[in-house]
Amino acid sequence: MENKTFSFGKVKGMDMVEVMNMETIHANFSGLQYLWGQYKRSTNDTVKEEIAECFKTYAGDYIVRFGKYKGLTLKQIDEINRSYLENYLTHNDNEEIRVVVKTYLKYHPEKMNGEYNNYQQQTYAYYDELKQKINDSSQLNIEHVIRALGYAIENGKFEHCPWGCDMHSKRYQHAILKKGNDNSYFVGCFKCGKRENFIKFVCEKKNYSFTEALEWISGVLGITVSNVEHKNVAEIKKEFVNVEEEIVLEKRILPEVSLEGFGFNKGVYPPAFFKRGFTVKDAEEMEVYFAGRDCVNGFRNRICFLVRDLNDRLVGVVGRNKYSEEEHYDYWAKRLGLKDISREEKIKEIENQNCIYKKYYNFEGFKSGCTLYNANRLVNSSKEEVFIVEGPFDVMKMVLKHGYKNTVGMFGHSLSKGQLYQLYQLYENVREKIKIYLLVDNDEAGLKGFENNVKSLQELGFRNIYKMILEGAKDAGEATKEQVDKAYKTAQLQTIRYNKKKIVVKDYDTGLKNAVE
Repeated sequence: MENKTFSFGKVKGMDMVEVMNMETIHANFSGLQYLWGQYKRSTNDTVKEEIAECFKTYAGDYIVRFGKYKGLTLKQIDEINRSYLENYLTHNDNEEIRVVVKTYLKYHPEKMNGEYNNYQQQTYAYYDELKQKINDSSQLNIEHVIRALGYAIENGKFEHCPWGCDMHSKRYQHAILKKGNDNSYFVGCFKCGKRENFIKFVCEKKNYSFTEALEWISGVLGITVSNVEHKNVAEIKKEFVNVEEEIVLEKRILPEVSLEGFGFNKGVYPPAFFKRGFTVKDAEEMEVYFAGRDCVNGFRNRICFLVRDLNDRLVGVVGRNKYSEEEHYDYWAKRLGLKDISREEKIKEIENQNCIYKKYYNFEGFKSGCTLYNANRLVNSSKEEVFIVEGPFDVMKMVLKHGYKNTVGMFGHSLSKGQLYQLYQLYENVREKIKIYLLVDNDEAGLKGFENNVKSLQELGFRNIYKMILEGAKDAGEATKEQVDKAYKTAQLQTIRYNKKKIVVKDYDTGLKNAVE
């Protein structure tokens, strides 16, 4: 059966589907742009009725010319991934695209469930083969990809945690690349507890879809696929579609910890603490103590921040070295009597004595990626704003000196899956209303982490996310109240760049994964 034709103007006698899909029809306008422009401007009822009939009848035949489904019709995309239509194309910048997609969805409220066509068969089998070849690659090759992302790695060890939890530590490596029991590579960090499948890690860092990440990795490694075998496309499809539609949160019930052996002396703090403008009263209010000479564990000479979960249970201690890195090595050089040698030689000798500088030290077994610092104080808060910063000192300054009580810390640059779960628990029913302010550290890692955090929060359903840029200060811990207030008043509301995804919670205590919405 032939398609209907138009009876007016430039498109008189032309096939409706052909016109709608013309790349250029007049003065650099596409066919779809021309039709939508005519519909809005024309006063002729016949013109409007024919264009409306075209959209109603043939919207499913409109061919998308951009993105990961370039070259497919709306109907074909619907068969593969309906949420791409509902959550992405309906928010496209071009009005005519939004209109044709919404028209299609209006008259096709149920997802298309046709048989898999040859294109789909070949596409899913192709990407599955790429994934297998990537997983079969040597660790040296995977490290090459990691370096292409901009990270330093050698023998499976990152120079710094790729999520930013140890950016200030130059001599202690927490993050690794390793092959898991499922024969696929993963990236993990012992300090913050984050762990991500390697391909999904690339998705996160490059802001790619799963298939885009496969293409990029394959390009870096020179992997090609030919003569793809016939495979069960329905099974393959589950992985490729679901991985793009889901955001996985992590739930862990951390064990309570004891403060035995810390030897805290009430009211005693090092000069570095007071130089930051804090008082003993401030420290006690935030449960911050100093592990001095009476300490008999690894926290000696550290400013200790007590970490509680949302049930107010003490689940961890994070200790910050009272010395800067330079002060640390000067102290040990003097103590070991190192003279008449270069600084590099002194540092090497000090490290040979197992006295490596560690800026932060976590209580054994505590995973900082499972909790936000100070989040326990937000449980009963009625405020409609929350401020997210990086470190514990940033939180203290915001809460005690700048007046922003609803402030939490990430222990790094990026929100982990466990920390996102806490935010979900706190604001599940008000995600479209709550305002989240992200204070961006003025360094490379801070700026890189910001976009990742926006992505995670928007995929989780948060809509009011603001970027606070501190002028004249590196972070909230160094900023004055005036600088923070200015950043708050000029905070930039972020556009919705990422669609809300299906939320899946992985419970590490039961080993189960459950979709919560």
